[in-house]
Amino acid sequence: MAPLKILHLSDDRPGHYHLAEGVIAAISRISDVEGGKISLARRWAFPGRYLRSLANRGLAPGLILRAGYGIDPRSLPKADLVISAGGETLPANIAAARKLGAANIFCGSLRSVSPERFSLIVSSYERHAHLPRHLVGLKPCGLDPDELGRPKHTPTYGSIYPPKLAGLLIGGNSGFFKYDMGEWEKLLAFTREVSAMWGTRWLISTSRRTDPRIAETVFELAKDKQVVADFVDYRWAGPGTLERIFSRADIILSSEDSSTMISE
Repeated sequence: MAPLKILHLSDDRPGHYHLAEGVIAAISRISDVEGGKISLARRWAFPGRYLRSLANRGLAPGLILRAGYGIDPRSLPKADLVISAGGETLPANIAAARKLGAANIFCGSLRSVSPERFSLIVSSYERHAHLPRHLVGLKPCGLDPDELGRPKHTPTYGSIYPPKLAGLLIGGNSGFFKYDMGEWEKLLAFTREVSAMWGTRWLISTSRRTDPRIAETVFELAKDKQVVADFVDYRWAGPGTLERIFSRADIILSSEDSSTMISE
């Protein structure tokens, strides 16, 4: 069989494009795939809800791509499947699939767009389970546990059998989640206490939402090698570095502001 040609439309937000990459990784396990990614940004003159409405009503796909995103529809590569995640990509996903005559997959909530505009919608919300063309489960992740070398069976860790390495994923303010400095200080004090009591060392990563003050505080904590074994500073490392933590940590502690981070 010829490889499945996939076009990934990305808004360049890690919490979104990681979902699309997770779907592509899943497909690649059952079929040869090839293709590329197009980064896109909605033009400020066209509100997202307006573009979604036009795409939902079947406006000519070329107009949506040109006016909404500045994309020449003739520049789209041939593709059998279009994949995207994130509300800003919804209209472009619909338009590109129509223009190419391709199937399409969207990861996330449709925001009043008809499910009929997609071949499949991947959602992590149980309330979507009854909707047509929806597949509900954990948010997709491109990392393969087998390739990370994870153990087949995870022991129960605790005071009797403490973990040697613990991962800590630090997010930040997002949507309904608002943190103050006192909460972050308590969290970092907790890491010191665990290290003192159990001898556990931490693998810590910040994210794009992490307040610079918190990132700097963690940077200072990371100088204590009895507490921190490794620190991934998002400010310099950027996205795509969590494999350093996932491949080594016995347990993971994650802030709850990112459902993608929790799923990973």
